[in-house]
Amino acid sequence: MSNRETALNYEPAIQYVRNETGPTLGYSSASGVKIIEKDGLFFRNTSKDGVLKPYEDWRLPAEERAKDLASRLSIEEIAGLMLYSTHQNIPARSGGWFGGSYAGKTYEESGAKPWDLTDEQLAFLIQTQLRHFLIMMVENAESAARWNNRLQAVAEGIGFGIPVNNSSDPRHGFDGSSEFNAGAGSNSRVSFWPETLGLAVTFDPTITRQFGEIASKEYRALGMATALSPQIDIATDPRWHRFNGTFGEDPKLSTDMARAYVDGFQTSEGENEQTNGWVKTV
Repeated sequence: MSNRETALNYEPAIQYVRNETGPTLGYSSASGVKIIEKDGLFFRNTSKDGVLKPYEDWRLPAEERAKDLASRLSIEEIAGLMLYSTHQNIPARSGGWFGGSYAGKTYEESGAKPWDLTDEQLAFLIQTQLRHFLIMMVENAESAARWNNRLQAVAEGIGFGIPVNNSSDPRHGFDGSSEFNAGAGSNSRVSFWPETLGLAVTFDPTITRQFGEIASKEYRALGMATALSPQIDIATDPRWHRFNGTFGEDPKLSTDMARAYVDGFQTSEGENEQTNGWVKTV
C-alpha cells in the first residue's frame, strides 16, 4: 500500500507487542514496520529489512542509538528534521487561515474526512522529509487523534520510520483571535484556563504546575507532544504586543512560574519515569 493510499483510503490500526522484561512496542499496521524477535525480546524494525540495527535496539543507551541513526541519514533527511511546517488546521478548510487541498480539490469539494491528510502535509512528509508539524485549529478531539494516527502511519512507512513531532501554541485560553494562541477556543474540548499573565496574578506556582499536568495529558490525547510555551520573556513595556503571553515584569515570579509550568508539562513519575523525571521512550 502506497503512502498516499495509507493517508487517504486506510484507517491505520495500532498494533502492540509486549516485552515481559522491556517496553511495550506500538506500530501502525499500515506502515510496513516489522517486528524482530531476538534473545526472547521484541524490537521494532523501522528500516523494514529484517535486520536489527543499534538504533532499533531499545536496550542500548539513547545517545548510542541516536548516533547510529544519524549516521544512516541522508543530507535530505537531516535537512528535513531541521524544518518546521506552517500552521496546520484539521481539517484544512478553504478560506481563513491556512487552508489546504485534498487530491487537488478544496476540502469542501473533495469529500475528504476531517482527519484526512492534505496534499501539502503529504508533501511535507514524503518530499521534504519534514517531521515537525505545528497544529492550529482542530475540529474536535476525535479528528485530531485520527489525523495524528494517519500522519504517523505515513511517517513510519518512510525511510527509517522517524515519527512526527506535533506541537501547538497555547490552546487553553478563550481567545483564539491572535497569532500566538490561535488554537485556543477550538472544538478540541480542552480545559479552559487563564493565559500565562492570568496564572501569574495567582502568585501560586502550585496552580501553574497543576495546569501543566492537565494540559500535558490533553495535548497528548490530541496527538501533540510539544508545547510551544511558556513564554518566559520579562515584560517591561505594555506596548509590546506579546506582553500578555508572559508571566509579567517580576524576574523572581517569572522564574518560579516558568519552572512550575515546565515541571507540570514534562515531568513523569512512577512506572513511566526513566531518569530524573523524564518519560520512558522506545
